[in-house]
Amino acid sequence: MATENTDPKEVARRYVEVVWNEGNVGAMDDILTERQVYHDPTDDGAEPLSEFKEFIRGYHRAFPNLDFTVDRYIAEGDLVAFWGRATGTHEGSFMGIEPTGNRIDIMGINVVRIEDGKVAERWANFDIFGMLSQLGHDLLPA
Repeated sequence: MATENTDPKEVARRYVEVVWNEGNVGAMDDILTERQVYHDPTDDGAEPLSEFKEFIRGYHRAFPNLDFTVDRYIAEGDLVAFWGRATGTHEGSFMGIEPTGNRIDIMGINVVRIEDGKVAERWANFDIFGMLSQLGHDLLPA
């Protein structure tokens, strides 16, 4: 069932608040289509919504106080671009890194495509090197 408000910016706002900030996996069926097309520097392809739900669960296990603050949403047609800052405390295993208790503070840029009032396609790019460095796993040689 599509969300009541199908304005692309409002759908994107709900995606950020409910999925990323609240980690509300149960509400994801109302926010995202069953099949997701996902584009990011490390992965590019279709995935079932169930896989994205597990991804969100993993992020919230690793960073229970995860908070994504959006600076601005810009919409054109069915596409919404937004960027902002993600913060949180590393309290669970993440990418094979055991909890450090360190805080992360990284920037990210996202674009979502809205279809029938739901997020159907996602592009994401965030400061993974900064995140790993903040977790004590700097990949750059000293």
